[in-house]
Formats: sequence, structure tokens, C-alpha cells
Amino acid sequence: MTARSKAYIYLIITIVVWGAAGPVIKNTLNYFDPVVFLTYRFFITSLVLIPLILFFHPHILTTLNHLTAKDWLIFIGSSLLGTTIQLLLLFKGFELTTAIDGTLIFSTSPIFSVLAGWWLLKERVTYREKLGALVAFLGSIVIIVKPILETHKLFSGSSLGNLLILLANFAWVGHSIISKTQLRNNLSPLLITTANFFIGFISMLIILLFIHPSSIRYTLSAIPYSAHLGVIYMALLSGALAYFLFQKAQKSIETSEANTFLFLQPVVATPLAFLWLGEKVSTTFIVGSVIIGLGVILSNLKFKR
Repeated sequence: MTARSKAYIYLIITIVVWGAAGPVIKNTLNYFDPVVFLTYRFFITSLVLIPLILFFHPHILTTLNHLTAKDWLIFIGSSLLGTTIQLLLLFKGFELTTAIDGTLIFSTSPIFSVLAGWWLLKERVTYREKLGALVAFLGSIVIIVKPILETHKLFSGSSLGNLLILLANFAWVGHSIISKTQLRNNLSPLLITTANFFIGFISMLIILLFIHPSSIRYTLSAIPYSAHLGVIYMALLSGALAYFLFQKAQKSIETSEANTFLFLQPVVATPLAFLWLGEKVSTTFIVGSVIIGLGVILSNLKFKR
């Protein structure tokens, strides 16, 4: 099996896990504040990843000692973009909007990845890909303003939630671009993933202590087991496993191509949100989805050739 074929398998597993993450987040946020949720999640993920990195890379401390001050700044910046900043925006957005809308909007991040890969990493992007990115972006705008069209209110909680998730896309693309440069410098995908979540945990703990000092006495025993399972799912599967597989895939294929798979997340999220959370699929959502689908087809013609 070729490295590219393995990368595709890694990405399919990642998309199934991340596709289900939207409904899981939406349900778990009924019991946890986003800051508490993320701190709890990053702690569990770090607890799992740190022993793994020490086991599989026993000389990791030597590698870290060779990093320059610039390397550390890049590490910290990438970690904050990919965990703390992106996920705070994402979780707050899911708190305000539906799992279906949120997943669809977040799945449009490949649009920006294609453009960023072309501009920053000098990856080849055709005119058709640029046109597809523009069309898909217009489709995401339809979804974002859907609550305004349906309620005739300029500022609704759902619209704000949709906008926050769109901003989370930009944070994710920044993280993907920086991670690609780190992988090109032969840094281990497991090291990058571990550093992301450990730095994310430290930053979220600081935010938790500053914004919610009373959460130090947060009574986790009062939370239903199903909510804890949601955090564990996000920590171990959506966090440790999916992030690692995504970094592993990026090592073998282009950043823009790896991110294109994110468009498939609604395929998992929509039926799950409909059956589990009872969310409805509106006409405006269908229109936006069709426009995004057209953009995806245009963007991916080069892969089908």
C-alpha cells in the first residue's frame, strides 16, 4: 500500500470521528461550560499522549533541546491556533447554533486551506479550484445568514454561533499551514499532536483560573455519565487519535488535499444530529449545502482526473 493510500485511510477515519464530534459537542455542552469542557478534555488527552511520546520517542528531550527560540514560538503559536483559539471559537459557536449548521460551516475550512496552501506554501492551485473555493464559500454564507432569513432578526444567537464557527475555520487553517512546515522539518506527527494538546491544556487552565475561579470546585460527580463520555470521546478519539491521524496524513499529501476531506463531515453529522438531537433540516440549509457541494466538485476535479 502506498503512502498516499494510507493517508486516505487515515483521513477517512478522521472524518468519521470528527463528523460525529459536532453532535457530541452539542449534547455535552448541555452539562459543561465550554472552558471547563476544553480544560477537562485537554487534560485527559495530555494524560494519554505524554506517556506515548515518551515510549515511542525516548530521545524526545534531546529533540526538544535542539529547538531554537523561533521553533518554540512556532510550536506555541501553532498549538494555540489548533487547540485553544480554534476550539474555544468552535465550542462557543456550537453552544449557540445547531450541530448540523455548525458542522457544515466548519467543514468549509478546506476552501481557505486551498487558498492558504497556494499563497503561503506555494502549492499549485488551478483556476477551477479557486472558483470552487469561492462557490463553496458563498454556500457557507447562506448557512451563516440562515437564521436571519428565517427569523428576520439581524442579530440572533444562532447567527453569532455560525460566525464564531467560521472564525474557527481561519484558526484551523493557520494551524494546518504551520503544522505542514513543522512536518517538512521532520518533526514527528506524535510530537506535534502531544505538544498541541499539552500547550492547549496549560493555556486553558490559565483561562479557567482567570474567568471561572469557582470552577476549581466544579463538582464533576454531579454531571451525568453520558456527559463525561462526551468529554472522553472528544479527548481520546476526536483529540488524540484524529489529530494524530490528520498530522500523519499531512506528512504524505498536500495540505489542501488533506483538508478537502473535511467537506465530508456533514455526511456523518447530519443524520446523527437528526436522529439523536432531533434537529431539523431546513430548505435554506439544503440550498446552502447544494452550493457548497458544487464548490467541492469544482475544487476536486484535479483529484478525479
